[in-house]
Amino acid sequence: MIDIRHLDACYGESRVLNDVSLSVGDGEIVALVGRNGVGKTTTLKSIMGLVKTPAGSIKLGDTELIELEPYERARLGIGYVPQGRDIFPQMTVEENLMLGLEARTEESTDLDAVLNDLYELFPIVKKFLPRKGGDLSGGQQQQLAIARALISEPRLLILDEPTEGIQPSIIQEIGAAIKKINKTRGISILIVEQYLDFVLSISEKYYVMDKGQIVMDGLVSEADPAAIQAKMMVS
Repeated sequence: MIDIRHLDACYGESRVLNDVSLSVGDGEIVALVGRNGVGKTTTLKSIMGLVKTPAGSIKLGDTELIELEPYERARLGIGYVPQGRDIFPQMTVEENLMLGLEARTEESTDLDAVLNDLYELFPIVKKFLPRKGGDLSGGQQQQLAIARALISEPRLLILDEPTEGIQPSIIQEIGAAIKKINKTRGISILIVEQYLDFVLSISEKYYVMDKGQIVMDGLVSEADPAAIQAKMMVS
């Protein structure tokens, strides 16, 4: 689904990613883990075309993304939920949700069917449609942000720190929703996360990043969480 090879990324003259390679197969849930500041969010922004990528390849299926604008990448089928969620606080839940329609294509299925599916997945979104986005709790905003990304019917869903600032009971709900999205829709999912127990419980494959490079990877079914945690702590 997404295949990244030998990718470099920069902010100005400062290189943040150095020769990064990773992939997410069709229908896979893949975790990218590591400490703060090692380049995880930059990797996701590179996929979306939000940072400079002077070297390397990013392919969605057979399509090379490197030269495409962010909106073109979204319309090819990438849904992105950034860290902090980026909910518009003065807009209603419904207005925030409708912003996701900008990435829908002519081949998209019936909108009413998609909305009904989203309301079943996230009942809180339907309940609070008239409410201002800024009045929602962190967990409610996260559910809205994921629903907004899904309304475009993406082939790949990218989640940046989906558990950040969310109470444990809601974290479990979001984890269940992610697994359901993957199982029922076949959407490939790439998750950046620091909460290791959570992400390993829902992922099939993992990558550990440190100082802008992939330093460890493997199948979750064969993983030693203690070894992953130790690798994440290496400075």
